[in-house]
Amino acid sequence: MVERMNVKKYKGSYTVEMALLSGIWLLVIFASLLLLIGTYTRIRDTASLIEAAVYGSSCAVSRSGNGVQEAASRLQGQEDYFSITGSKREITASFSHTIRIPFGNLRWQQNKTIKSKVIRPVLFIEKVQKARNLIHAAKDP
Repeated sequence: MVERMNVKKYKGSYTVEMALLSGIWLLVIFASLLLLIGTYTRIRDTASLIEAAVYGSSCAVSRSGNGVQEAASRLQGQEDYFSITGSKREITASFSHTIRIPFGNLRWQQNKTIKSKVIRPVLFIEKVQKARNLIHAAKDP
């Protein structure tokens, strides 16, 4: 009987511990959600950027098409994030996006630049054949 009197009862101790840990759990959950949303946004914007750059460079293969305008038309309505520049040989597409995190005025700056070369297959094949002919001519005395 004496032993039972020495045992102290801590009623409500689990409630206090869970109240202290709930803030940490909420921080982990919201940080994970913000990381997922930011990663998804970057993947989506990068995919749109690559699609526009490749589409523009494939339209520029024919000499009548303007690759920069075609690439910009793919991103129509999203001009505030994306910018398309380039020439007849290369198209450069980039985006700059800031995700605001609602804690301590934090910001996640996302930037990406994609370059897509305009390759004309007929001209490339002709250059390779000319190089081969020169090599064969140099080997044969």
